[in-house]
Amino acid sequence: MQWKRTMIVSLALLLAACGAPDDQNGGNGNGTGDNGGANGNGEEMEGNGQMNGDEATGDNANMTEDLSDDMAGDDTGMQDEMDDLNGDNGQGAAEGEGDGETALDKGVREMELDIQFTDDTEWEFEYETEDDGSIDAEVDRDDEEETEGEEAREEIEGVLQEVQLNTEQGDEEMAQEFLNAFDLDEGDVYRMDLYIEMETDEMFNIQQTF
Repeated sequence: MQWKRTMIVSLALLLAACGAPDDQNGGNGNGTGDNGGANGNGEEMEGNGQMNGDEATGDNANMTEDLSDDMAGDDTGMQDEMDDLNGDNGQGAAEGEGDGETALDKGVREMELDIQFTDDTEWEFEYETEDDGSIDAEVDRDDEEETEGEEAREEIEGVLQEVQLNTEQGDEEMAQEFLNAFDLDEGDVYRMDLYIEMETDEMFNIQQTF
């Protein structure tokens, strides 16, 4: 009897020992399942992270594009404003120059011009508007025959049409206007004396030595 009891106990212990690995394996299986679930969650989180990263990248790209468009629009608007400002400044400069109004355009009541050259020759010009509106003109050059009347008037008015005079000019600048109108070289001229009275009541008296 005793040996049967011992046999039963030994068999029970053997069965218990064989069952333990199954339970452990079962536990490991469950653990593996849990780990699989965890891995699945990790993949889901990674997918969400990728999606969020893509969305963030897309949003940043859109923001960058919008900002670039806004900056380009601002630059264009600023350039237009600068162009308008430059146009206004250019117009103002032109107005400041008298709109190209010449001495003849202003109207000349009287002019006396004497040009002395370095070779001792001399040119004299006289121009005067009479009370009746007629013009008395005379041109006398040492090396040419004296002219007067209509011919002298046309010559003098042709010169006056080429010069622009204003009270802000100095003697040298005004004298240069007449040298340019006559197409004279400054090196050939010794002295210029000019008196001119405009219809605008402006008067100029130049005595310039070169």
